[in-house]
Formats: sequence, structure tokens, C-alpha cells
Amino acid sequence: MPSRQTPVSPVARCFPLPTAACQAALALAAVLALGGCATLQTAVDTVKAKLPAPAEPAAETREPEAPAAEVKPVKPVAKPARKPLPAPAADPTPPPPKPVIRSAPKPTIAGPAWLAKCADIQSAGGAVRCDADSLLARPSATVQVFTRDPALAVKASSGDITLRPGLPRRYRFFVLP
Repeated sequence: MPSRQTPVSPVARCFPLPTAACQAALALAAVLALGGCATLQTAVDTVKAKLPAPAEPAAETREPEAPAAEVKPVKPVAKPARKPLPAPAADPTPPPPKPVIRSAPKPTIAGPAWLAKCADIQSAGGAVRCDADSLLARPSATVQVFTRDPALAVKASSGDITLRPGLPRRYRFFVLP
């Protein structure tokens, strides 16, 4: 008839501590919880004093094993040299094409012929604003000229070239109707 074993609780499976150790742990927990002002070291010393002397573990019974065959020393094997990784192949997809920047068509504005040479031109309320890097027209009653360069600002009998810092181009012209 097979021997019947006593069932082991799940707690005992997870925490296979001897009974004395469990009691010591509970005593430590109680001392720490109720001790309030007691220091941790005092609580540990108290628990250690209450523990019984550790008993020597019972010798496990093992069946004698058959003597193992002679073990030959293993010679160290040199590792083969690593092969260098091949360089990553170029992506089969070509890079996206560069965007084509198209300038807006210059509006046709009625006015003097030199307006066609303006780098930037705008028209509003009958007046035309023109930005350019060269002096396209002389100041007059219908043309006002501004410059960002102080050396180019001059006063003349026909009109002034006025200094206006911060202009995008060297000259700015206003053609009035």
C-alpha cells in the first residue's frame, strides 16, 4: 500500500521556512509594528535572542551513483574569425525628385518700360511699388526713390533719393499715377 503524504499548503510551498523561523519573523513584525520608538537594530537583536539555536539539517539520503566514466579534458577550440558584414546595399528606391520652384508670372502693369526690369513688383490703388538692385529711374514728380545704402542717398533738384534702412533690395521705387 502506498504511503499517504500530508498535503502541503500553498503558503508552505512558496515559503518553505522552518516553524521557528516563521515565529521569529512574526515576532519581528510584531516588535516593529508595536515598538513605535524602538530602533530597528534593537528589534533585530530581540528577535535573534528568541530564536532557538539552528539545528543541523538532516542528511539527505541519496542512492550511491555509479562511478562516472573517465572525463577527458576538453581542448579549447579557437573561435573562427568573424566575417566582416557586407556594406549595406544602396536603397533600390531613388531619392525623391527635387521640387521645382517656379516663379510666379510677372503681372503686366501699365507704366514706364523700366518696370519690366524690377526684381519684385506690386500694384495697389493705382500706385506701383518696384524693388531693384540698380537705379532704374531718376526721382521725379511721379517717381519716388528710396535706398537702403546711406552712400546712395542724395538730394537733387529733380527729386531726392531717400534713405530707408531695411529694404530687401538696394532701391525701392514708387510710381504714382
